[in-house]
Formats: sequence, structure tokens, C-alpha cells
Amino acid sequence: LGAEGQGIYVSAIALQALVFFLINVGVMQATVGQIAAAAARQNEYKSSGWIAFLAKTVAAFGLLIFVAGWFLLPYIGELFYDDRQVGVWAWWLCAVPLIELPKVVASAAFLGTRRMVALGQLETTCDLVRLFLVVCGAVATGSPEGAIVGVLLSSCVSAVLSAGLYRRARSDGEYPLPGARAILQRARDIKIRQGIRQGLRVALIKNGQSLFGNIFPRLIIGAVTGLEWAAYFHIAQRLVTVPMMLADAVRRTALPALGELAGQKDLPKFRSLFFRTAFITGGLTSLVLFGLLSVIPWLVQLLFPEDYGLPVFTYAQILVLAYIPFSFAVANEAFYIVTNKLKVLLWITLVGAIVTIPTNIWLIKVIPYTGTAWGLALYQSWVLVHLVYISY
Repeated sequence: LGAEGQGIYVSAIALQALVFFLINVGVMQATVGQIAAAAARQNEYKSSGWIAFLAKTVAAFGLLIFVAGWFLLPYIGELFYDDRQVGVWAWWLCAVPLIELPKVVASAAFLGTRRMVALGQLETTCDLVRLFLVVCGAVATGSPEGAIVGVLLSSCVSAVLSAGLYRRARSDGEYPLPGARAILQRARDIKIRQGIRQGLRVALIKNGQSLFGNIFPRLIIGAVTGLEWAAYFHIAQRLVTVPMMLADAVRRTALPALGELAGQKDLPKFRSLFFRTAFITGGLTSLVLFGLLSVIPWLVQLLFPEDYGLPVFTYAQILVLAYIPFSFAVANEAFYIVTNKLKVLLWITLVGAIVTIPTNIWLIKVIPYTGTAWGLALYQSWVLVHLVYISY
């Protein structure tokens, strides 16, 4: 597709994510914690109720996102990029949350009941299918439109795979999973407002991290310096986040693990697990990030045209500084959720936004090409304040 075509594809995904995270209510993370606590107490009725709540809420808000995207995204594409088609493609992608509803439900159930093998099989297979279909779409059409169609087709495949793996995993593991009939029955009984309060608190934090860490940088760079620079930034961030897969895996495992210990009220083990998770994961990830910098120029030269080299490496150097603090915060969110201290999380995050966002705006104005990346490094470093509070 070239740098500009890649930039259009990246910007369409970022526009869809913008609508998704502005409306998303964060029920996935809240639900996993509740399923883990219920499973620790062998409370199948409560765990099935939370799975039903997740399915019902994702369906309702997925429909809302799809309708909102139809009205908003073509207009935003024309406003920021002088290209209405970018917004139309972003609206197509608003169908993904609805199509992938079975995947969301299966992932939450697997994670909450510690079925990590099934979760790994599901996510790895879906990622490989998406990679294959997106590349096929781009090669077949020579246009970002083909890549967008590849994303939609991969979502359909993910839904089918999720249903099959969930059905197979129902009888595996220590805690039984409810069937489709039980989930539908509980979905009729349970009200969305019953579990939405905690989800909204989690959403404010998760959405802020996603908006300021992934979505806004791509949109700002594309609008200020050109779509090809959005592609450079996207590639650099994807390369730098490869070592973060370890941290992401630990982060997702920490939530049900700490949730179980909280349900058992085992404070010494809870404390020990939190600090071992944070400092061992952060130290290992930081070492790998520094080692990656020496490999990135060779990788970019191998995979992309010559003009990609310097911009991608420049962004990568800055982003390494952004992700080192973040790698030590793998268990922060899980701590706040399972100890019911989300109000503290919101207040510390709000103070961080007040401090960092004006500075980020100034950096973007002063340093057009790399200011957004420096702003991201500043924003990500605020997680250390959370770590200090939790340690205290």
C-alpha cells in the first residue's frame, strides 16, 4: 500500500476506535474480576449472571457504536483528512464489536475461570486469521479498502472459532461454564444497570489509556504532519510493543489471580503476588526493550522501503522511554478493581490528565513531528504515581 495507503488504513482504524472508546463502558475488565471472585467461591449462578450481563451490555453498546459511527465518522474523515472515504471505512469497522460478541464473551469466561490454554488458542488463532485476511485483502485490491474488508472477514471467522472453543471448554477445568441457553435466560433477568457502575469507572481509565496511548497520537500525527507519518508512528509503536506482550499477558492473568486471593481474603499472598508481578515483569520487559532498539533499524530495512528507516527509528527511541514505566504497572489496574478502590484510581488519573495534557499540547505545537511521541512518554510515566500510592 505504501506509506500513504498504510496511513489511511491506520487512520480508519483509529477513527473507529475513537467512537468505540468514547462510548465503551468498560464491562469486560469489571466482568472478569467478578467471574474470578465467583469462581473462587464455586458460585456458578453468579458467574453465569456476569457472563450474561457482559453479552447483553456489549450487544447494546455495540449497536449504539454502529449507529453513532454512521452519523459521525464520514464527517470527521472529511474534516480532518479532506477524505470522506476514510470515515466511511471507519464506519464499516464499527460492525466489529457486534460481530465479535461471541469472542468477547468467550475471552472473559476463559480469563475469569483461568482457562489460559483455551484463551491462548482463541487469541492466537484469531490474530493469525486477521493477519492473513488483511494482507490478502490489501494485495488483492492494492487499496486500504481491501485491508478493511479483511478485518471484517476475520471478525466473522473469530465469532465462529469462539463459539466452537467455548463449547469445547465448557466441561474442562475446575469451574463449569454456563451454556448458551443458561446465558440467554440470565440475560433476560439481569439489568444492564446492575453491573454498569463498576464498568463505567473502569472504562474511564481504560478509555483514557487507549485514547491517549494509541488513538489520539495516530489521529494527531496524520492531521498535523501527513498520513504517511501516522504509518511511521504506527510501525514504530507496533515494534516497540512486541516486548510488551509479556506485560500484557501478565496483566490479564493478574486480574483473576488477585481476584481469587481477594475472594479468599488472603492478604499476605495478595501483597506478595502484586509486588512480584510488578517488579519482575517490569525489569524483564525493560531489558528486552533496550535490546530491541539495536534490532529495529535492521528490521525496518528488511521489511520496508528505505525512506521508512529514520522516521520509524526516531519514534521507536522515544516510545521505549514511554513503555518502560508502563511495564512496571502491569498489576495496577487489577489492584484497584479487586480492592474496590476505583475512586482513587479516577482521582489520580484525573490529576495526571490535568498535569500532562496541557504539556502534550505544547509539545505538539513546538515539535510537530515527534512532539506527540514525547507527549505519550510523559503521559505513560504517570503510572509510577499509581505504583507509589499502591505501595504506600
